[in-house]
Amino acid sequence: MPEIKNVLFITSDEMRYDAPSLNGNPDCKTPHLEALGKRGVVFDQHFTVHGKCVPSRIAMQTGRYSHTDAIRSVNKTNQLAKGDPNLMEHLRKNNFETAVFGLNHVWDEEWFWAGNVKSAGATDYHSFTDGFFSTFNDKEYSVPERQSPVPACAKELEAVDYVGCMNKMPGDTSRTDQAIAYLTEQRDRSKPFYLHLNLGKPHPPYGIPEPYYSMYDRNEIKAFPHDLPEGAPMHLQKQRELRLGDNISEEALRELQAIYYGSCTYVDDNIGRVMEAMEQEDLFKDTLIIFCADHGDFASQYGINEKWDTAMQDCILHVPFILAAPGLPAGTRVGSLTEHVDIPETVLELLNMDGDERWYWHGRSLLRAIEGERKDAVFADGGHEEPMRARFCGEMYKEINGIQTKPTGGKQLVYGTHPDTMARVKMVRTEEWKLAIRETGDNELYNLKEDPNEMKNLFGEEQYDKTVMDLQMKLIQWSLKTDTDRPYQERVMA
Repeated sequence: MPEIKNVLFITSDEMRYDAPSLNGNPDCKTPHLEALGKRGVVFDQHFTVHGKCVPSRIAMQTGRYSHTDAIRSVNKTNQLAKGDPNLMEHLRKNNFETAVFGLNHVWDEEWFWAGNVKSAGATDYHSFTDGFFSTFNDKEYSVPERQSPVPACAKELEAVDYVGCMNKMPGDTSRTDQAIAYLTEQRDRSKPFYLHLNLGKPHPPYGIPEPYYSMYDRNEIKAFPHDLPEGAPMHLQKQRELRLGDNISEEALRELQAIYYGSCTYVDDNIGRVMEAMEQEDLFKDTLIIFCADHGDFASQYGINEKWDTAMQDCILHVPFILAAPGLPAGTRVGSLTEHVDIPETVLELLNMDGDERWYWHGRSLLRAIEGERKDAVFADGGHEEPMRARFCGEMYKEINGIQTKPTGGKQLVYGTHPDTMARVKMVRTEEWKLAIRETGDNELYNLKEDPNEMKNLFGEEQYDKTVMDLQMKLIQWSLKTDTDRPYQERVMA
């Protein structure tokens, strides 16, 4: 295999697997992802291990499931402390120059931003480093004029995270400019690099400027299923009721989906600009490129917006994933189940590097999947322990421009009024079945071959008892294997 020197890691926030044309969606244009897929390997059954940003992104860096290290929230106390083994810092210790543009969401804030100058914190450069990159933060971008009128359904959506047609560019444009400037102007060419570009879209609020806002005909796109599943768990029921509302119109749901698609195409265009810079710098010959999302988004499915920590539906956990590098079989699609925890071992194997002896990861190299090995299951977990649910302190309503709104698109309202919707959950998914077990009951079982949209919860039906028992055994064995291994024991005495 040709020598690989550099790593380019691009993440999209909340892009679900079935959104981009990369994965066969005829309605949502992502030509640059399609082109990247032809350069590399597309993994068709790739899953995140948590439905929330911070635990998911940390798992990509550590190769460890979230519950092992008690990563379960977005609080600063749930970020990696200095010295916790992870991919980027490991590469930096091995002479890689590192840059992270966009959200952090992984490293302890005080460590990540330390000194706000090159090499002072967890990374050499970030979006708010003083000097060269800070000039991009105040840059103003012009946007085209609105092409279509404000839809009537906007009134239905004004209390949640809906913006509609934006009159300014999202921050991803600036972050992409920073990444391009790093590649073409600022990097130390005597060193290999690790560049991580965290793109914020299509994460809500549901808003995007032209031409993306008007790009997709609301009436022509194939709508996600809007009904609740038969036997829906409480978290889906209460989200449907309290976020968008049980009476939300078809027009409003299609509006959200069309904006979501426009945001995916916007992400794709930014990726295309980075790929142009890669071509300009002749970097494809020795760079590993990874593209994935941290997790998905309901995007109107089941009549719900955004995401939920304990939602184990594929629209939240199943995400796009591309691995491109010299020597890999370009244009290949892999159907084996894979997970975010597989990433660190894969990167280190392709770089011909070892990990730290104290660093124990749970995944296995994706090169095994490319060679034909298959996992029999993937796993995820989420939620909060009962005392943490009792400490809920989020604001459930706030007034913005005279409008009574629901912070985080109504997520706080659901959590605050029905805290058990955030009860701990563990999920096991095979190619055919999915089982989710909750601390409070309210369990789920789906036959994914016959019911890919998870519209009928089969849990409790006697004929599936043997299937449930088999899946529960997988969950128990996984939980035992991935229980915490901290503090690290130098020696174990009998």
